Amino acid sequence: MKVDNCTITIIIPTLNEELFIEQCIMSIKRQTYPFEQMEILVVDGGSKDKTRTIVSALSVDYPNVQLLDNPHRYQSAAFNIGVNHSSTKYIIRLDAHATYDTCYIERCIAILEAHPEYGNVGGICEIKPQNESLIARTNALLNHLRFGIGGAAFRIADKAQRVDSVPFGAFRKDIVEQIGGMREDLARGEDNEYNSRIRRAGYTVWLDPGIRSTYYARGTWVTSCKQMYANGVSIGQLFYVDRAAIRLRHLVPLTFVLAVIGAISIGCFTLYGWFLLAAILGSYLVAAIYADIDACRKYGWEYLFILPPMFLSIHLSYGVGTMVGLIKRQ
Repeated sequence: MKVDNCTITIIIPTLNEELFIEQCIMSIKRQTYPFEQMEILVVDGGSKDKTRTIVSALSVDYPNVQLLDNPHRYQSAAFNIGVNHSSTKYIIRLDAHATYDTCYIERCIAILEAHPEYGNVGGICEIKPQNESLIARTNALLNHLRFGIGGAAFRIADKAQRVDSVPFGAFRKDIVEQIGGMREDLARGEDNEYNSRIRRAGYTVWLDPGIRSTYYARGTWVTSCKQMYANGVSIGQLFYVDRAAIRLRHLVPLTFVLAVIGAISIGCFTLYGWFLLAAILGSYLVAAIYADIDACRKYGWEYLFILPPMFLSIHLSYGVGTMVGLIKRQ
């Protein structure tokens, strides 16, 4: 059902997000931008939990909240479905796993209106734990550490700037129509490829630290490693799709994994390989301990013994995932 007088389409891909979808939509309801002027499309990939029930109940109270089906499941397909359903000038792709500061949408739209050369606008994403367990809090902390996962500007930037990518971006629909939809053959990494295409078309991807969201990190060690592995696979696949979408930081874990494998392989033929492996792992250990102590000084000494093994697990997961993505190609 179309809602009249809407000026913005909010697209929210979902798949089993019963724990987060309501608070996500409520954070949109609290925006300074008029709620009644938003068309909120929750595009669901076949949730088996209560996600669809929650959204359907919310749509009774808020007619501008609509539930759409995504038979392809991938987030890229959800974005395209939302775009095809939209008739508004602006499109904002939000994540169900996050909440948004009250001025998020208003600030995005103001910047897009002031700068027609901007193809995508977003901001800083603060990572918080899903619960108060030590592992959940460590998963969140890893996103703030450069040695962990924190190399992207949207995690650490303190000034407005051109960037290669932003989370939860805002677009003018005419630019989306010009460059086309997201690639539905990419299970992950579709945003990296899309932002690369935006830049190649001559538009700027812009980050404003005044635009802020809160994302909830994975709650367990295993789910965090699975997420890092999947992200790594997407980078390997992007190598064949659009190498310009890949940055040096994306390849560091792969380099580490290949160095370890290479040293072990050499060690099968000569003792020098094991010396090389010891040097690689020793260097990594020194760097991990330094990053660990520096983080503990800032955030608390409770992380002293858990950070090093979590550093190693996420780096190996990401690096192995990238290698698998390169081998499988798709």
